This record gives sequence, structure tokens and C-alpha cells, in this order.
Amino acid sequence: MRKFTVPVPPPEVQREIVRILDHFTELEAELEAELEAELEARRLQYAHYRFSLFSGSRERVVPLGELVELKAGKFIAAAEISAERDDKNAYPCFGGNGVRGFVHTWSHEGDRVLIGRQGALSGNVRRANGRFYATEHAVVATPREALDTSWLFHALTAMNLNQYVSKGAQPGLAVSTINAVPVEVPTLQEQIAIGETLDTFEALVNDLSIGLSAELAARRKQYEYYRDRLLTFEEQV
Repeated sequence: MRKFTVPVPPPEVQREIVRILDHFTELEAELEAELEAELEARRLQYAHYRFSLFSGSRERVVPLGELVELKAGKFIAAAEISAERDDKNAYPCFGGNGVRGFVHTWSHEGDRVLIGRQGALSGNVRRANGRFYATEHAVVATPREALDTSWLFHALTAMNLNQYVSKGAQPGLAVSTINAVPVEVPTLQEQIAIGETLDTFEALVNDLSIGLSAELAARRKQYEYYRDRLLTFEEQV
């Protein structure tokens, strides 16, 4: 059997390699901390503006059930849900915690807001566009009057619906419970302005989050490149 040997550089070269790679590791950790701090600052800023926009007193306060119709979707077998989108399964399928996969049929269409009603993330708010399928674990909010969809999405998010989840082995959110939750309703013009403002902040936070991942991935590739170069030696005969 053929034996393979790994070239070992002199001790002084080993120490220099370790010094360089340690330095790269420290730089990567510092960069990650800086980017995470910037992302957290943006999130706090976004949360502050959202709170301020929804904390003002409004003349009109109604139960959520009077503002929108809240209705759970329909059951679909897990075997019919594909992990990947393809020609057969072209429609996103929303469950209690967001998109579960893709299916061959659709139950709703348009720009709609959904609330998860089953599982650990009950009360989470999602937005769906176009044609999609909503399972029985997702509640679709259908406006009973003219409403700005962006405003409705952010208003439901700000309401922290998770606080109304029943405690137990299987957490759940009853539609009858959130139907009674009061909501302050501004004029349609105010809704549009609030929705546009919060959409902009959310896009900034998401863009920074995407940029964070891309920057860290690039730095790790750079680290791996230099590590491989520093640990590759030509064996002397």
C-alpha cells in the first residue's frame, strides 16, 4: 500500500503561518460583530418607527374581526407538497410558519396577509402575492372594506398576536380570540403613507441582512483561499 506524506515546513514558517491565519480569524470576527451591530441598530430603528406610527390615538377603533374576515385555509396532504418549485408544483403553500413548499393547485390569489395559527410561531404574519395555497394552519385576512395591504401587514405585525396563543403541548391561536382584538384604523390615505414608510424600512433591514451574509461569505472564501495557499507546499526530493 502506498503511503502519503504531508510536507512539514520549518518551525519558523509554521509560526508565521499561524500568525497570519490568526490575524485573518480576528479580522473576520471583528467584521461580523460590526455588521451584526449595524443590522441590530437598523432593526431597533425600524421597530421604533413602527411603534410610533401605530401608537397614536385614533378616533376609530374596531375589533379586528369587523375590519377583516379571518378564515383558515384548507387541508392538503404532506405528500402533495414539493420542497422545490417545478412545472407541476408552481404555487407556494403556506402553513402555520410560512411557506411549507409548493403544490399543484391554489386556493387564493392577490396581495394577501396571512397569520400563522398553529405551532411555535403562532401569530406570525406573512404576506403572499399572486396565486398561493393556504393550509388549515394559516389564516387568510380578507378586508371587509378598502384597506392598504402594506398597512394591514405592518399593523398585524405590530399587534404581536403571539401573545394570544394558547399555552400547551401544541400552541395554537384561535380565530375567535384575535377577532376581538381592538385595532386603531387611520384613514386610507394615512394607511398608504404608513405602509410605504414601513415597507421602505423593512427593505433596508432586509437588504442589510442579505449584504451581511454576502460579505461574511466573501470574507470566509478569502480566508479559505489564503489558508489553502499557506498550507500547500512542494515536497522537496
